Amino acid sequence: MNEKDLGIIGVGKIGSTLLKRLLLTNSIDKDRITIYDSDPIKLTQISKKYDVESAKDNSELVKSSKFILIAVIPQVIDDVLKEVGFLINESQTIISIAAGVSIRHINDYLEEGIGIVRIMTNIPALVGAAATGLSINQYVDPQNLDYVKKIFNAVGIVVELEEKHLDAVTGLSGSGPAYIFIIIEALADGGVKMGLPRDIAQKMAAQTVLGAAKLLLETSKHPGELKDMVSTPGGTTITAIHELESAKLRATLISAVEAATLKSKSLNSLKEY
Repeated sequence: MNEKDLGIIGVGKIGSTLLKRLLLTNSIDKDRITIYDSDPIKLTQISKKYDVESAKDNSELVKSSKFILIAVIPQVIDDVLKEVGFLINESQTIISIAAGVSIRHINDYLEEGIGIVRIMTNIPALVGAAATGLSINQYVDPQNLDYVKKIFNAVGIVVELEEKHLDAVTGLSGSGPAYIFIIIEALADGGVKMGLPRDIAQKMAAQTVLGAAKLLLETSKHPGELKDMVSTPGGTTITAIHELESAKLRATLISAVEAATLKSKSLNSLKEY
């Protein structure tokens, strides 16, 4: 019988963010969580900050947890799996957020029949607005899948899809915030060029992107339909859109997602995952 519902290996940015959001949203009781990190100072700080129990090592954490969230960088996940893989049994579920590490690769370190969930999330998890892609193997039952979705719904939205699509998720939502930051910066620069103070221009640009995204998500309207709602005949918006189309903004963004997706696939291929 596992003493804890969730064990988190690695409490860096994403691991600690998930912990914070789970407690903030009351998605899990703090007494049902245990954490471990190879950095003893960080482990002590996070444990005290959120008043959660820490394990003395990865092995202790694995032995006591039903769900094991591996929140480490890809370069060290093999070391973690070598250390604890033989301790994991069919009553437990592995959740990995290590980018580019396939379910098959993780399974190589485990006994047959263990549920594995592979996650691709993004940096807006820091503010509870992540876009998370999730794939599973055949051993994850519906009840356990619901629990994993609850964890990541605490930091944003979750979509389940086949693992073959996770490279495209990486290219779109994984790298996507960087594209949007560039767009916000450029919009703010445009405002500054036209005389707005820098701080005001940046705030207005960021809120405009946030508001547009919120409107699209809440109405479920096609973005083209929403664009047309703003574009009056002969007006300022359609004039500006003509400039964007002439500069091939749409094609450039499509190419950016494609390039990042292909890069993700090539990295995975090099690792033979």
